[in-house]
Amino acid sequence: MLKSRRMLELTQPEVEKELAENGLVIIPTGSVEQHGPHLPLGTDYYAIEAICERVAEKMGGLLVPFPHVGVTPFHMSFAGSITFSQETFMQVLKDICDSLIRHKARKIVIVNWHEGNTGAINTICGRLQVEYPEVTFVISQACYIAEKLYSDIGLNHAGALEVLPVMGYRPDLVHLERATNPSPVDRAKKMDALRRRREAYPIIPDIR
Repeated sequence: MLKSRRMLELTQPEVEKELAENGLVIIPTGSVEQHGPHLPLGTDYYAIEAICERVAEKMGGLLVPFPHVGVTPFHMSFAGSITFSQETFMQVLKDICDSLIRHKARKIVIVNWHEGNTGAINTICGRLQVEYPEVTFVISQACYIAEKLYSDIGLNHAGALEVLPVMGYRPDLVHLERATNPSPVDRAKKMDALRRRREAYPIIPDIR
């Protein structure tokens, strides 16, 4: 049994054996962006790392290293936020998938926490699925799964549903005593409902 499911912590022969026998890889995608004065810039990534570690363990897959940065131009008015362009994100994801497939990955699961990544992930995975019909691509929107499981809490930026996974994974990075400047709840809920609509929705230029 492997001591770890993280590719970065395994030897080359261990990874080669796992890919040949199972072929399942888990790719975590998050972002580096502001989450108020109480959560770290890496909130989305810490959340998805915590989830993906458990997914890899339960499914017997390999946890793939992926850049912490996501697609988040609408957070760039806050210092410290870092964004990839859609094109850069897609190219990085494609290059990583190409590499994994070359070495016999046959089941690729992208587990995402940051909503801003969704368009790029869908686009490049659609292209990859055509290029590699023998490979199965699955996209899991972990933030929406969490929202469904904990509907009484709700999915709000830097809210309780984002505090909980970071608190469970890296409690030293959570500073609840600083959570003193929330946006008006009703306005935030209205904006979230508007931008998450399926029928028609705006493109948000600045989260402020």
